[in-house]
Amino acid sequence: MYIVNATFYDMAAAFKQPIVTPKVRLERRKALIVELKTNEGESYFGECNAFETDWYAPTTIADVEADIRVWLDDIYGKSFYTYEEALKLADRLETTDARHTVVMAFYTMFHSLEDVTVDYGATVSGLTEESLNTLEETQPQRIKLKWTPHVLEDVQCLQSLAHQPAIAFDANESLSEYDIATALKLKDQHILYIEEPFKTLNAEELDEINQAMPIAIDEKATDLDRIKALVWNYPISVVVVKPFRLGGIDRAMEIIAWLSDNHIQIVIGGMYEYGLSRYFTALLAQYASLPSDITPSGYYYDTDVVPNSGCLENGQLKFSKPSIDTQVLDNAR
Repeated sequence: MYIVNATFYDMAAAFKQPIVTPKVRLERRKALIVELKTNEGESYFGECNAFETDWYAPTTIADVEADIRVWLDDIYGKSFYTYEEALKLADRLETTDARHTVVMAFYTMFHSLEDVTVDYGATVSGLTEESLNTLEETQPQRIKLKWTPHVLEDVQCLQSLAHQPAIAFDANESLSEYDIATALKLKDQHILYIEEPFKTLNAEELDEINQAMPIAIDEKATDLDRIKALVWNYPISVVVVKPFRLGGIDRAMEIIAWLSDNHIQIVIGGMYEYGLSRYFTALLAQYASLPSDITPSGYYYDTDVVPNSGCLENGQLKFSKPSIDTQVLDNAR
């Protein structure tokens, strides 16, 4: 088998509610979808999780497309017969985001994509009456709040929900000295964890936060060696594993195995994904120890590249083998 052609598409659905974080406000989610075509007449797809700009990470959608195009020129016509041989070809890519996108397609070539059922973990950017109603209706087992000046009031609102979800925070490296005092007020509220409280790690500050809630790394979890160094040297007990940051599902599985062996809690993270990428996040979330960042079909968008991806049933999400609807994709090239 070998790659004979590829098509790049754009997906740019509007968020039902704008995403507001300490770093950015998003009205739409532009994503790159890549179709790899083989000499056997089959097509396999990958979804890129990078953004249009570098607000979240240095690599952008344009960088990923450029990387894959150069890579394609290098590997067109090169035969591979196993998943392992395909991964060696993927290793020639320069960026982890590009490798993740391609490995998604390669995984599909060599594996049967089975039905997956995982716990539902919602992420909320600001509580509104509409978002609270959605949470009451969908009943996620865990709700992750973006850290805001209203965090104490937000926790009270969530604790009033009838189904009593676990609560976590994502600080996006934004906490100040003033916020440490706020976090300590939540000491007895059984917060599941707080992601990335500070941009720069400081053992004394982390020890203070750790008195109130466990600490998770996300943006800093870039590869296994760095993860090992951080959990050995700082009070970190949760790691958010994001396949696109690591370079693919294969590398994520390696890290999940190490974290599990060393009794570190695991969350699988996505990044406002569409249905194709969400299936693979769910696939990995089967091995997580805490509810992961996976939302039901229609949570963020009215339109998706994989319709009905992640149907909600009794607080769990059920995923079937993803089927790509190319009719909703734009700018084929």
